[in-house]
Amino acid sequence: MFERIEKALSAAGVSVWNIAACHTKTAELYFIKKKLDLPRFNDILQYEVTVYRDAEENGKKLRGQSVTYIVPGMTDEEINRKIADAYFAAQFVKNPFYELPDKVTAEHKESPSDLKDLPLEDIAEKFAEAALAADDDGAAFLNSMEVFIYRKNYEIKASNGLHVSYDTDSVFGEFVTQCKEPEDVEQYRQFRYDSLDVKALSEKIKEGLRDARLRAAAKEMPVSGTYDILVTGDNIPELFDYYMMRANAAILVSGYSTWKLGDNIQGENEGGERLDLTLVADAPFNTEGVPMTDRKLVEGGCLKTYHGATRFCRYLGIEPTGNYQKFRVDNGSMPLEKMRRDGVLETVSFSDFQMDFFDGHFGGEMRLALLHKDGKAVPVCGGSVNGSILDVQGKLIFSKERYKSGSYEGPYAVLIPGVPVAGA
Repeated sequence: MFERIEKALSAAGVSVWNIAACHTKTAELYFIKKKLDLPRFNDILQYEVTVYRDAEENGKKLRGQSVTYIVPGMTDEEINRKIADAYFAAQFVKNPFYELPDKVTAEHKESPSDLKDLPLEDIAEKFAEAALAADDDGAAFLNSMEVFIYRKNYEIKASNGLHVSYDTDSVFGEFVTQCKEPEDVEQYRQFRYDSLDVKALSEKIKEGLRDARLRAAAKEMPVSGTYDILVTGDNIPELFDYYMMRANAAILVSGYSTWKLGDNIQGENEGGERLDLTLVADAPFNTEGVPMTDRKLVEGGCLKTYHGATRFCRYLGIEPTGNYQKFRVDNGSMPLEKMRRDGVLETVSFSDFQMDFFDGHFGGEMRLALLHKDGKAVPVCGGSVNGSILDVQGKLIFSKERYKSGSYEGPYAVLIPGVPVAGA
């Protein structure tokens, strides 16, 4: 198939190009309560073809690009037409010229995951069995669940001789827990793993059942005021996305971030912990063929590197790194039990927790929170959190307990002092 595409590229006069083939096999299981409603298996091969077209305008070199997708069932005529159309479209994209990734050739990189040696069906069954076995709360129950197992094989070639290939294995899914008494409520959760961590899913299901039960019992809204907020679990990656985004080359080039390497981006220490954040490579290469390795993004609150797509890295004058989606926070010293002191509002679930990387504001409407009072955790619901990372980043405290998912590894909880809460 590569030969057919390369022949079409030559026929269209395309001299600079990148082809990223992705062969995806999936196993999907859909459950209604504990009953398997639908199993589904897919096998898809697709070629992402990027064509580049150089030009000069007012004495400045330009490089345009366009992307098209090819599948094996297409005729040569269809492939030729799609390539020609993409090359035609590329002339209207007038980016300043930049060099593409350097030539890399390497042996095939196999997935390091313990998922790689198991059939997809077996992996799906193991995760499903662990989830269903955890559905033993009594009051709350698993309303529905979807489990997706992805096995992807990438092969990337470019006109400069770049040629790499690698595998990835991953697990995605979502589930809804429900409790009907004293009020009929539901709680929605997602999960993602890159290993056979069925224990983590089992614990997440139990948490979801607990949350549904607590939400059903919650009758009051927290009183408006300023609280020390405890952000936990799945909401933490969104909080740290501020640092991920503002260190992205595309954001820096566009002027939305003015961070410089070595800057103390966490600000002054106001009794909190200094942030240590590492970018984690979830594949050996990106789809441009750029080698991906773990990189220290923030150390002791100071910016150590940038990351991003090749074009924007070139504009910054740095070697391409690729875009990172996974990260690790290395801090964490305070036991969770100590964090749950009187007056702390522990946010369990939101309707939609968001971080605005432009101005640092974070917040969302709380579906469930626990107000720690007189040594007890009182479930509350409703109200909203509205804070700014710029006001509190020097005061952050990280839990000793850890949390791991397919995109984040780090403290299970972050204590954020003095956050405004709108409530009753």
